[in-house]
Amino acid sequence: MDENKWVEQLKERADETVFRDVHFTRAMEENVRLTISRRSRFLTSWHRLAIPVATFLVLVILWQTWPVQSPSGQQHAAIPTKPAPDLLPGGALEVPVLWKPSPRTETVYDNQPFSYVGEKPVRIVTDETGFYEGQQQRVFWLLDASQATKVEVVGYSSDGERLSLGTYQVSGPLFDAQGHFPSGITLPEPGIWKLQVLANGKHLGQVFVEVKAGISPTNREMVEPIIRTYLETEGSKLGGLGDDREVTIELLGVEAPDAARRNVYAWVKILSKDPLLSSGVSAPMAFEITYNGNEYKVTKFQMPEDGNRYQSSLQKMFPQKVLERLHSR
Repeated sequence: MDENKWVEQLKERADETVFRDVHFTRAMEENVRLTISRRSRFLTSWHRLAIPVATFLVLVILWQTWPVQSPSGQQHAAIPTKPAPDLLPGGALEVPVLWKPSPRTETVYDNQPFSYVGEKPVRIVTDETGFYEGQQQRVFWLLDASQATKVEVVGYSSDGERLSLGTYQVSGPLFDAQGHFPSGITLPEPGIWKLQVLANGKHLGQVFVEVKAGISPTNREMVEPIIRTYLETEGSKLGGLGDDREVTIELLGVEAPDAARRNVYAWVKILSKDPLLSSGVSAPMAFEITYNGNEYKVTKFQMPEDGNRYQSSLQKMFPQKVLERLHSR
């Protein structure tokens, strides 16, 4: 608005109020003009500052949302920040499971049903009860690699242990596979194991299996009757119990490094049924069972010594795993 017009309007409004008798001098008019001029300069300065401030804010917003341009000229969308991984109880990071047992498949070939573990070109056929620590498992390998005539099997645990499991000659077809070979596989520790097949030093295929802790049902069913029969008739160390005995066996561990031998560890309780003889024995015992060509029999039997030699004799008789189970029973 023009300053002269604004001053004239101000005079008119003042004449309509209590200031109508006040004489509006030239000096008063100049003071009003000076005040208006100062106010105008202030508003102009604010408008000048507002424009660059608004421009700066717009640039900041664009910088945060605009695609990032690499030195080659390609534009890349801004990568969202991933949330921090969850923690397990105790503050440990949750690690994804990378190894897991290979699936078992039920199928039929030439009207004959069978099941296998793994996928071509390497599969295995084995007992459905699976692998148990330190106990040999009979395995038939199915191969679909016609050029392989000799292979090597290597085992790897999830903890990084490497174990050579032997070298084998590949035979002819079996079921739907181009070749096969039999083997006895013994894995020492529980957990997930990778069984890798190499041909001429090169990777042919692999199968993942789970090794369980404890004693396999097959070995349990096999060794208990053999040990029971032996303890019911043993005379050199247990002759004082008489011929009529009640035997209770608690198996603690079985080592089966091959098909012909078993090392068995157990807590045994033997009670005499003859009241005139010794009441009985309750102690840890170790047995060696071997195959003599016709049958499995106990060929060695050990009991811990008495007195102050008891603990040291236990250390000699039992492996560490069995000792831990013995102390925790």
